[in-house]
Amino acid sequence: MGTVAYQQPDSAPGQAAARPPAGGYAARPAGPGGAPAGAPRYQPAPGAAPRGRKARLRVAKVDPWSVMKTTFVLSIAFAVVSIVAAALLWSALNALGVFDSINRTLASVAPANQPNSVTLSSVLSFGKVMSFTALVSVVNIVLFTALATLGAYLYNMCSALVGGVEVTLADDTAS
Repeated sequence: MGTVAYQQPDSAPGQAAARPPAGGYAARPAGPGGAPAGAPRYQPAPGAAPRGRKARLRVAKVDPWSVMKTTFVLSIAFAVVSIVAAALLWSALNALGVFDSINRTLASVAPANQPNSVTLSSVLSFGKVMSFTALVSVVNIVLFTALATLGAYLYNMCSALVGGVEVTLADDTAS
């Protein structure tokens, strides 16, 4: 099954025709899928809807170790994004003078006999905001990783009972 013989197509007008060997057939090695290399692809009839191949697959088992590693890396990426977003948001609010405006509003509302009242700037300082964001990010990394790994174990137990999730994959029909 190494070679397949077929008749070469006629050449287009204005092109020199390649001369086949005696007998009108040329042997060519088989390409992937058993089709001859260089053979023309299947062309549907004019007006016919294009057809693609479909494959139905079933996700029967998920490896908990790979789920744990992937979730851990994604959780770290989410933590970095959260810390950067918190720093940018705090910097933008500080540059716009939002904290100063809120402090002035609180000072005007507070009684005059409390000169040492707590200000928003002391409660929401950059260091405190970043410390809180880092703490929440570390907790999220641990929780997301543990819950995703537990979810993989639970999925494996459920798929052993019901057979898993079926997925249908199809070829892209546009060429």
